[in-house]
Amino acid sequence: MRATIASTAILAVLGLLTGIAAGQAETLSLTAHLLGSYAVPQSKSDAYGEGEFHYDSGTGRLDYYLTYDGATPVKIDLHGPAGANENAASILSFPVSTSPVSGTVTLTKAQADSLLAGTLYVDMHSAAYADGEIRGQIRKQ
Repeated sequence: MRATIASTAILAVLGLLTGIAAGQAETLSLTAHLLGSYAVPQSKSDAYGEGEFHYDSGTGRLDYYLTYDGATPVKIDLHGPAGANENAASILSFPVSTSPVSGTVTLTKAQADSLLAGTLYVDMHSAAYADGEIRGQIRKQ
């Protein structure tokens, strides 16, 4: 009887430890390629950009590193949720500076879900293209 109880206890602890390990946070790498042809509606801009993102699922922290060329942004923001051919409201703004632009933001659960579903995008606005000069959907690598 004691052997059965001990075996059951060991299996329960192993099951608990397996469940804890499976629920550990992970860091995901994502990218975005920004072009005028990805803007909705499309722009005729020759500007382009790249975005590298690292998302920590345990903390909700999103590190970003954006580079661009050929644009003079007045606003850089994150929009969603929306597919590649749709527009959505801005949910976060990034500080505007010369390229590169980098920093960290913390996402809500809903924003993180949209990020991981591929329905967030970066939109760079300029004086010439107030609705968005270049845009890029954020995707997992």
